[in-house]
Amino acid sequence: MLSDIENILSLELLATPYPIAVSPDGNQLAVVTQSHCRQQTIGKKSDKFLPTGLPKGLEGSEIWLVNVKNGESQNLTPNWGTSFRPAWSPDGKKLAFYSDRHGKAQLWVWEGEENEPRLASKVTIQTYYWDGPPLWTPDGVRIVVKLSPKIEINEETGPNENAVSVKVFTNNIADESSEGKNNSEGESELWWPQGVEKWFSADVGVITVTTGEVRTLAQGFYPTGIRISPDGKNVAVMNFRGFVGLENAQSVYGFYLFPLDSELPRLLADSLKFHGLLFSWSPDGRYIAYGTAGYPGATQAAKNELFLVSTSDGSEVCLTQDIDTDLANSTHPPLWSSDSQHLFCVARGHLWRIDVTDRTVEKLTDGFDQNVVRVVRRAEADTIWSPDNAESICIQTLNGAEHGFHRVNLKTLEVTQLVEEKRVYNPNGRNMDVAPQTGDIFYTIEDVSHPADVWVADTNFLNPRQLTYLNMDVEKIPLGTSKIITWQTPAGKQLRGALLLPADYAEGQSYPLITQVYGGSFLSRIGNNFGTDGIGHSFLLTKQGYVVFLPDMPMETNSPIKELTELVLSGIDKVINMGIADAKRLGVMGHSYGGYCVNALITQTPRFAAAVASASVSNLISLSGLLTEDGDSPWFTWTEKSQGKMGGSLWEFRDRYIENSPIFFLDNVETPLLLIVGALDDAAVPQAGEMFSGLRRLGKKAVLVRYEDEGHVPQKGRYPNVVDYWQRVLTWFDEHFSESSEKDCKL
Repeated sequence: MLSDIENILSLELLATPYPIAVSPDGNQLAVVTQSHCRQQTIGKKSDKFLPTGLPKGLEGSEIWLVNVKNGESQNLTPNWGTSFRPAWSPDGKKLAFYSDRHGKAQLWVWEGEENEPRLASKVTIQTYYWDGPPLWTPDGVRIVVKLSPKIEINEETGPNENAVSVKVFTNNIADESSEGKNNSEGESELWWPQGVEKWFSADVGVITVTTGEVRTLAQGFYPTGIRISPDGKNVAVMNFRGFVGLENAQSVYGFYLFPLDSELPRLLADSLKFHGLLFSWSPDGRYIAYGTAGYPGATQAAKNELFLVSTSDGSEVCLTQDIDTDLANSTHPPLWSSDSQHLFCVARGHLWRIDVTDRTVEKLTDGFDQNVVRVVRRAEADTIWSPDNAESICIQTLNGAEHGFHRVNLKTLEVTQLVEEKRVYNPNGRNMDVAPQTGDIFYTIEDVSHPADVWVADTNFLNPRQLTYLNMDVEKIPLGTSKIITWQTPAGKQLRGALLLPADYAEGQSYPLITQVYGGSFLSRIGNNFGTDGIGHSFLLTKQGYVVFLPDMPMETNSPIKELTELVLSGIDKVINMGIADAKRLGVMGHSYGGYCVNALITQTPRFAAAVASASVSNLISLSGLLTEDGDSPWFTWTEKSQGKMGGSLWEFRDRYIENSPIFFLDNVETPLLLIVGALDDAAVPQAGEMFSGLRRLGKKAVLVRYEDEGHVPQKGRYPNVVDYWQRVLTWFDEHFSESSEKDCKL
């Protein structure tokens, strides 16, 4: 089954991030699966979407139905193309989902029994990877969706010999005397990124399920998050308006209410600063709750806050302005109590409760020594779920390498363990679900020897059982083990890391070691993941007989190269001193910012026998000012405020930019470097080119591989390319580890 790369990359995987949806009665489970081998579409310059309009990263996904009682399953969409985002009707008798079976993104409905799914409407759907599911109205009669815009977006036409072939870029700064330079609040005009029309423009529509009738609620919007009010009369839409500025990619949204049975939308608030997706509607319909959130990974000028927006007049109330703790969560929305009196949120590894009337904030897990990951809830619900009439709620927890579920008593604040084990729950951000009529909890589990499958447990987690067996043959094969190690850096920092060991690992024998790097991350937390559906594909490395090292790399300074070198090398020294790693056969690999880390490390040390950097950064100076074909400059925020960690502009800290750009230190490199990039990755292509050109000019050993039809993540792209990618990576390490061993023998 797992004899070669092709077989490994043909495993059936649970889709991310929304693979499961359970019917209200708990009898039927919809499961979305995907496999590398079904990804075959050749990419184009704009590689976010398939030609059919669905997200490229979900290509080939299929929807299975599982009978919860007996485990029997059926493929609802075999060989349809791409199908995803299932959503059950309120009565549980119908299942809506998106599919491109007929060559374009459309809404489909399955009505149970032996029926085939049917096309709900001929209209084209506009949906993205992170979008919500089809939204059923509470009466189950209609479904709210985003529609392909009726206002056509002008596509570029071919050259005309009689026309001027010129494109003019401006700075978006209005003339001092022009009206509208400032908005009504006196703020500067927002920066509007070019090309947004291609990806975010959509109409908001509602489809009547029985007839297929479509009514457009609004045209010409840029909607992201969409929620239906509890009474089913209104739709809340967060409409993208632009960024705070060219150098600050904090997105700003307008909050609209669209009445389902009247004509005009109503603008309630016009300057909400968050990412537009994670908000929740109070059960009484009076408020929308959301948490501010800036550019991903950015250092914020002020703490993120929780806000309430009135659905009657648009007035805003900040619930957290009087406390120092940042309670906003970038991955989960605040959740309401059923009486609309409290909000619950997960932040800083704890569970919090906020009284919306007097704004008191209470840490419900004070003294609890584990990290709270999420609140167990019904998928897409705005309210908490309680197994005992609001007496308690359940939380997912993380304790080192142990994942678990606990119950929190909302009166006594006693925390009770339900289950805890060294397996990974809901890996890679996958959703979970609850059947409201039975209280059964559906979640996913994987470990270092087993790919993810769906499990079900009752409210007390007694006798949990596995529901899906996506890769039966893997259950019988020994695939390796993992262990957690700790070490201390020369500066005295205590760190953790995970070691992934081959199936035939023998104590006392040293192995070639490949360190995967990504600055600012805590990779030890994925030490028990199976490792075939992520970017690193750790299992492909351990199967080759390598030990894989996943170190934690908390980045805290504006000198990332110096900092990550100390963190990583001290961890590698620990593995060598344990007798596990062969000091002569050390490799390093990383992707995106991890690729930058690889490029940086090999300029600081000759200890690595081989390195692989994909979609990497090499020059912070040229990256910061990169101008896209659409005329945008999206990398200022990244270099100044986010992962680049420069803390300011090139003109403020020019020496800092130089000292932390690997391109300026290529004369130090002794490690053979394999550079991999997708030709459609606008930023990474010139960066990889600079790195390769410099090394070639210096006579260093470097190879640049460019996949012509891939974007930022070629190792998760088209199946033939993914197979080729891993063949090249494994051959690269094998050849150079062998060379290193031969040199050692000669010495």
